[in-house]
Amino acid sequence: MPKIPYMETILIILYFIFFSWMLMKVPFFKNIPGLSYRMLLLFFALKILAGIFMIQIYTHIYDIEIADFHKYYSDGMVLYGVLKESPVDFFRILTGIQTSAVHLEQYYDQMDYWNRPWETPVYNDNRVVIRFNALAAVFSFGSIYIHNIFINFLSLSGLVAIFKFVLRYADKEKLFWLLPGIFLFPGMLFWGSGILKEGLLIWAFGFWIFYTDKIFAQRYFRFSLIIYFAFFSFFLLLLKPYALALWLPCMAGFYLSRNYNTIKIIPGYIISFTVFFMIMLAAGWIFPHYDFIQIMVNKQNNFVNHALALDAGSIIHTRYIDTNIWHLFIEFWRGLFYTVFRPHPLEAYSAVVWLATLENMFIWGMFLWTLFHFDKEGISKYPLFWLCLFYVILLMGFVGMVTPLHGAIVRYKIPALPFLWVFWVHMTRLPDARKINNSRLWNFFNK
Repeated sequence: MPKIPYMETILIILYFIFFSWMLMKVPFFKNIPGLSYRMLLLFFALKILAGIFMIQIYTHIYDIEIADFHKYYSDGMVLYGVLKESPVDFFRILTGIQTSAVHLEQYYDQMDYWNRPWETPVYNDNRVVIRFNALAAVFSFGSIYIHNIFINFLSLSGLVAIFKFVLRYADKEKLFWLLPGIFLFPGMLFWGSGILKEGLLIWAFGFWIFYTDKIFAQRYFRFSLIIYFAFFSFFLLLLKPYALALWLPCMAGFYLSRNYNTIKIIPGYIISFTVFFMIMLAAGWIFPHYDFIQIMVNKQNNFVNHALALDAGSIIHTRYIDTNIWHLFIEFWRGLFYTVFRPHPLEAYSAVVWLATLENMFIWGMFLWTLFHFDKEGISKYPLFWLCLFYVILLMGFVGMVTPLHGAIVRYKIPALPFLWVFWVHMTRLPDARKINNSRLWNFFNK
């Protein structure tokens, strides 16, 4: 591992101290049951170390050119270089204002991942991470390790927002068990801590859920909340619209089944899914260019073509999906199987694939435990259980259907992992945590 320059090291330490101070002083992070400042600081440090671990693996074990975080970082540095040549052009590209000007092509041509190899009506989310790196470089002077600190503060904040939402509806007696799975689920800790789309996604998705619940369930209508809601909605539509689109019917079903006694849980979700499915079909009919099903099919077909062109080692299959509804239904459940069971130990051929395999084995162990410790009360008593279950099924099925590479599946399923854990905690009888709560180590971190 090459030595980090002396001045860069000092800057890294100063930024870590600054964000640690933010965790202590910002009201959003205060007075959260079970989540003390020391616990937050521990999670923050672990995420930064996980991000450094990813940088080292893809720098010294694998070819750095295949690492997505390096692609986004390199293009971000190209965009950052525009600031010295033309601050006006830098601002235009960074904000997306009038970016079609002909003279800007000279900058786009220097970036390898600004444009996709195929056309799609969906926004190119590579540009979001490239812009993040360019903006971060203004404050980091180009240090990738400082970018790692920035993105992990954001992703940690998003996880805190998810945790605060979950706390409002979860079984308070299982508070101890909620913490580790939301913040330290293996895939979340590794892929959610790199300089990748997933870190920004967790930040935006967590706050969108948090503010949506405040507005629509807690009925807080302050102007600032509306602005936050609109910002994170827009950001998610640019970055990963499927994560938001799949959450919406689950959220609607959750609020229906929670707020109205006359509507039972399952009928509430059936109504919600039916309405959203009809809206999706109608939108595709009215605006053919934005037909969700056709966009999904095109994305999967392009993904398969791209994997074949690269001769990707983690490819699962080379089947193309089409717009036939029955075919999509079958491929959805096949995709869910892929997401849960691939890769498996017989497919592990590298350190990173082994990490994904061990995570899948951990998930298998979770459900094996449930077979012997099933908690029926958690299902009937907490509507949050059903919200998490349906979102996990929808997201994992969608990811497995659209993605033919298990190397990509392990990243794209990241938003489902906190809810997979919450779902599991509520359907399982877990050991009494009082002994752990009274331990010195727990008391130290929970002060």
